[in-house]
Amino acid sequence: MSWFTGPPSWGELERVLNGKPRRAGMPLTDPPIDGGDSPAFSRKRGVYLPPDLPLDQRADSHVPYAELHAHSGYSFLDGASTPEELVEEAVRLGLRAIALTDHDGLYGVVRFAEAAKELDMRTVFGAELSLGAHPESIARTDEPDPPGPHLLVLARGTEGYRRLSRRLAAAHLAGGEKGKPRYDYDALTEAAGGHWHILTGCRKGHVRQALSEGGPEAAAEALADLVDRFGCDRVSIELTHHGHPLDDERNAALAELAPRFGVKVVATTAAHFAEPSRRRLAMALGAIRARHSLDEAAGWLAPLGGSHLRSGAEMARLFSHRPEVVTAAAELAEQCAFGLELIAPQLPPFDVPDGHTEDSWLRHLAMTGARERYGPPERAPRAYAQIEHELEVIARLQFPGYFLVVHDITRFCRENGILCQGRGSAANSAVCYALGVTAVDPVANELLFERFLSPERDGPPDIDIDIESDLREKVIQYVYDRYGRDYAAQVANVITYRGRSAVRDMARALGFSQGQQDAWSKQISRWNGLADSPDVEDIPEQVIELALQVSNMPRHMGIHSGGMVICDRPIADVCPVEWARMENRSVLQWDKDDCAAIGLVKFDLLGLGMLSALHYAVDLVAEHKGIEVDLAKLDLSEPAVYGMLQRADSVGVFQVESRAQMATLPRLKPRIFYDLVVEVALIRPGPIQGGSVHPYIRRRNGLDPVTYEHPSMEPALRKTLGVPLFQEQLMQLAVDCAGFTAAEADQLRRAMGSKRSTERMRRLRGRFYDGMRERHGITGEVADRIYEKLEAFANFGFPESHALSFASLVFYSSWFKLHHPAAFCAALLRAQPMGFYSPQSLVADARRHGVTVHGPDVNASLAHATLENQGLEVRLGLGSVRHIGDELAERLVDERNTRGPFASLLDLTARIQLSVPQTEALATAGALGCFSITRREALWAAGAAATQRPDRLPGVGSSSHIPALPGMSELELAAADVWATGISPDSYPTQFLREYLDALGVTPADKLLDIPDGTRVLIAGAVTHRQRPGTAGGVTFLNLEDETGMVNVLCTPGVWARHRRVAQTAPAMLIRGQLQNATGAVTVVAERIGRIQLAVGARSRDFR
Repeated sequence: MSWFTGPPSWGELERVLNGKPRRAGMPLTDPPIDGGDSPAFSRKRGVYLPPDLPLDQRADSHVPYAELHAHSGYSFLDGASTPEELVEEAVRLGLRAIALTDHDGLYGVVRFAEAAKELDMRTVFGAELSLGAHPESIARTDEPDPPGPHLLVLARGTEGYRRLSRRLAAAHLAGGEKGKPRYDYDALTEAAGGHWHILTGCRKGHVRQALSEGGPEAAAEALADLVDRFGCDRVSIELTHHGHPLDDERNAALAELAPRFGVKVVATTAAHFAEPSRRRLAMALGAIRARHSLDEAAGWLAPLGGSHLRSGAEMARLFSHRPEVVTAAAELAEQCAFGLELIAPQLPPFDVPDGHTEDSWLRHLAMTGARERYGPPERAPRAYAQIEHELEVIARLQFPGYFLVVHDITRFCRENGILCQGRGSAANSAVCYALGVTAVDPVANELLFERFLSPERDGPPDIDIDIESDLREKVIQYVYDRYGRDYAAQVANVITYRGRSAVRDMARALGFSQGQQDAWSKQISRWNGLADSPDVEDIPEQVIELALQVSNMPRHMGIHSGGMVICDRPIADVCPVEWARMENRSVLQWDKDDCAAIGLVKFDLLGLGMLSALHYAVDLVAEHKGIEVDLAKLDLSEPAVYGMLQRADSVGVFQVESRAQMATLPRLKPRIFYDLVVEVALIRPGPIQGGSVHPYIRRRNGLDPVTYEHPSMEPALRKTLGVPLFQEQLMQLAVDCAGFTAAEADQLRRAMGSKRSTERMRRLRGRFYDGMRERHGITGEVADRIYEKLEAFANFGFPESHALSFASLVFYSSWFKLHHPAAFCAALLRAQPMGFYSPQSLVADARRHGVTVHGPDVNASLAHATLENQGLEVRLGLGSVRHIGDELAERLVDERNTRGPFASLLDLTARIQLSVPQTEALATAGALGCFSITRREALWAAGAAATQRPDRLPGVGSSSHIPALPGMSELELAAADVWATGISPDSYPTQFLREYLDALGVTPADKLLDIPDGTRVLIAGAVTHRQRPGTAGGVTFLNLEDETGMVNVLCTPGVWARHRRVAQTAPAMLIRGQLQNATGAVTVVAERIGRIQLAVGARSRDFR
């Protein structure tokens, strides 16, 4: 394995970790990474790697020119190239500088700046402001051509940037909702202060618009207003040439205005894409923005034929009568250009008690917590020594404020009864453990602090806090209140075009019908790319061509799952803030990678559904069974819990409920808590494709001996039986084998995982080999094998600290499933959406464990699922009923608690205003059965009851007479339940086909373990999941469920291709295949797939 080629391939990983020799000519290519939920896998977009731009492909740049007006994909449907592509093309064309001027924001400036820095291109930052024609501004996607002028602003240096960012934020917040900025033109004038440069802009600019509508004099008035507001030395007339017949005439009229007002004239391309090949995509995006087809939008879409970047020489030819306007653009860019790194912010000072500094206050809190965790220093000298060491490093790196903020957030959670825990490498820190941020003792577990924080670190540590998802909003609002909305904001998430959305939107742009758009998009699987995919057959070539071009382009901005930034200055000085669609949430215009690149300190407040479920379970057991459960005092060695897991009885259990985990549990046979730690880490891309799973399981079960390449590896690998699983082990191996310090070991880990650390990697590799030779005399093949194992796991190893944090939740959830299955089921239903399984599957599993589940009832249900009969039975909540929702369900329950049960359907509708669809949904769900009427009778009466209210005249509405109607059959009741709530409480769809399936010879799921391994079987069931991990080599996994249990089905690429349409879309299947159950876990390797029809609906959850 070569050490300078970046991450190894999966095949190379497996070869190294199994000690196999390299095959001759084995390629060294990057792996198709799919990190799943592994925190070891970086979901960052990574550092920008510039393309190779040979000199002979670069345009002649003898004419100085800079592009001052360019839109990227971050103009959201008004730009057809990424910021990086604009920079790359600017370099190829030999431009002196390039500006990014996206609409109403600075969304793409960090990516733009990163690419420009790598390619040595000067940058100008600006924005095109949509001023609007009236105070109630219109979103740019609400009308084909929104009214009102645009103002193109270029920032002159960092102060200009700060002022522009602030005004953008003010406009977005003043607009009151996402996508509708409202600018105060006078405030813009005042804000400029000589730090902006204004271009007259494109056809929507004040001057161009006035020229088109009122002629030269109107244009002169508009220019006079700009000059009066911003000064003649801060305004330039912008000329563009897109090949339109009137371009020359318009440019001449505009240029003639310049001497009258003492302003300069510059040429731009007003670029909306980098290269001419993106023209049609730009037109298609414009049509999508206006919600029209290209043909319908042809009348108003601006001509974009020439809206691509051009070289100085080409611009000089276009403006041959005014060559000075081309060079003037380069001169203006020189005045405005600066690097974005100059705006780097810091954390705000933390408010500490009088007499303390941040350092001393952190020390006080850590030592106070240490006495609670460890007792007095003489009882735990190692722990206190570790805390002292960590505090010294934290102080040296000037990070105490960061730890104080995290402690403050977790303190708020504890004081407000909100379950939370720090995750990831933060659990390597004894200070975090003492502060109560994490629940894992790093000293007892021998975790390396330097995996979390080392003296050489160039940025703040990364502490993720898991918070119970249903209460996370309280924590987010606390951060806003504590630090001020001007100084705190959530991080954005860029929603990009993927296969289905790309096909749908491009088909719409090309004028295909809604039905055709939906049909084509649905046949694209979530796993295949569009290029050379079998999914694209029958889709017109022009749709696929545009869809390929738009893939991975920004579609819109969302909110990151948990990232918040806190800043020492108003955040709007660094990045504009705007309203999110969620109520009372303000969000940055940058994503987490942008924030990290600039230096904004991010805190991840992540919602974890299992923490909510555990909280609900504790409360339900206390309320209905009178048992107080303290999670921290559970016996982590209880054999019955491990026995349940060894049977793969883990539906609903945190982290070990997936089909891969269920297949591994009977093989691993967890017996102690550390087995759960390993189980969490084992089913991850690195161990799976690196070949660690089978060797570890065989060693754990005594089938293979535990061996090491060299005795010096034993201390690091002893816990995992000589098989490397954790990133901390990589670092410990460097310490033990080569004499590295822990900080040096972390440098090695980082360098191995980086494609840009070639020179540093060369030095560290030499140091590692020297250390092995000097300390232990390790040389030759043994040295190579040790180093290769380290390199193999550098990218994909899992942090042991993270696995320890999650293993606790595995045990807690398993304990509740074993001892309180009804409470566990109700808790999971309350915490939805979460986990791997649908509520239908969770209820079916609970029934198989002896739990009785009742449907919703207006006189018995709460808003959410609850318990009955001393906590042994589950009652579904009213909020689960279609059209009802949480708010109305709470009102129903409050009314019942205040004024007593509802006496009749008319009493219900008199006291609670319900629409006809809401009343009918309650009737369909059986929630009106307490009134001694059948579901059909309730449905008949629902319309009349909903329209007979006190505010209406008697007799107005439907007839309230209920005729005698027959009851529903069991099948009809199940179908009604699933339609109304998504759950059939006392049945499963396949049971109504059991007689037919038995006649076909179908084996029920619960009988498959009794059949000899290798037997060909016929199985059937509803599809609960389809999953194709990126690590599986094209294999797709299906999960079928019948009334008796679940079956994992493996589909090879060939089988999937032969049955693709059925396999991809059928809600229920009949599958013939070969049974594999020798290890105690059932898998059927599919050979033939067919469709079966269920009278009761079922929907699958499809995962990567």
